[in-house]
Amino acid sequence: MHPKTTVVTVTYGNRLRYLEQLITRTLAERSVHQVIVVSNAATVPLDGLEARWPGQVKVIALSENTGSANGYAEALDAALASDTSHIWMMDDDNAPLGDALNILHRQLDQLGRQYGNDKVAVLGYRPTQQADIAQCIPTRMITQPRSSYFGFHVARIPYKIWRRTPWGRPRGGAPAALVELPFAPYGGMLAHRSLYERIGLPLRELVLYSDDTEYTYRITQGGGKLFMVTGAELEELEHSWNIKENTSNVYQNYLKAGSDFRAYYAARNQAWFDKNVWASSRPMYRLNRYVFHTLLKLFARDDQSRQRLALIRRAVADGETGALGINRSYPL
Repeated sequence: MHPKTTVVTVTYGNRLRYLEQLITRTLAERSVHQVIVVSNAATVPLDGLEARWPGQVKVIALSENTGSANGYAEALDAALASDTSHIWMMDDDNAPLGDALNILHRQLDQLGRQYGNDKVAVLGYRPTQQADIAQCIPTRMITQPRSSYFGFHVARIPYKIWRRTPWGRPRGGAPAALVELPFAPYGGMLAHRSLYERIGLPLRELVLYSDDTEYTYRITQGGGKLFMVTGAELEELEHSWNIKENTSNVYQNYLKAGSDFRAYYAARNQAWFDKNVWASSRPMYRLNRYVFHTLLKLFARDDQSRQRLALIRRAVADGETGALGINRSYPL
């Protein structure tokens, strides 16, 4: 018997060319019985998807772009209302390669017997999104320590310097088969429905960015396990605006990359998460925060960067005071 798997995804704008590839490839898998698509006010008609795959594709159309958190909450709610046994969360521009879904199911089945179906999730591997894993960075250095700030922690400075030397430069090679993570992106995560029932729905007030961090951290925060399966590879049909290859460091990423609305929500929600969820030592959190903002200011050398720096400061203030939801100054 094949598990009864529902694929859930969220789309917006004109991304039909990616969405069609995702649906075509996932419905080719015997375990997938339906794909639920939440349209965040997509600018192209999606009705044809239901006509093309009758009974297999369900489109939930929203009248305005509400962000990824609400979109995935709507999609998961609809999936849980069905008789599905498993849910596979996918970005609209992801698509499985080879036997990825079957590999994930086999691994999840083994881990479920060990930890319990409601306590474990597995994640497909996207080399461009998980560059540190692709470069075989030591697992203990891949995830940010507790009380870090925007991923920065003073304890990691020696290693960051070391890895830029000829002796410490990552050598590459084959990554570990399983990489345990404290949190992860939505895209590629597979779990039994009982896990989703246990952790609930994404926090809609986060709107966009870090909503997946907060959501998936509930798995491990509650004593569960989250593993990336590097043998289950997913194709990136479109590269993200904030991948590490686009800029030389995280400071330039915030000051230069993407649009203002993306920078605002990314900074606001990261600041909220770091203060309210990830900080375990207030003195260490405050130290990391101070050093990060000092370095960010040093990198803001031109007028464009200084304007973005002011935006980030507003975003951080909103995040730290809990002013969440859609900011009308930065519509989606």
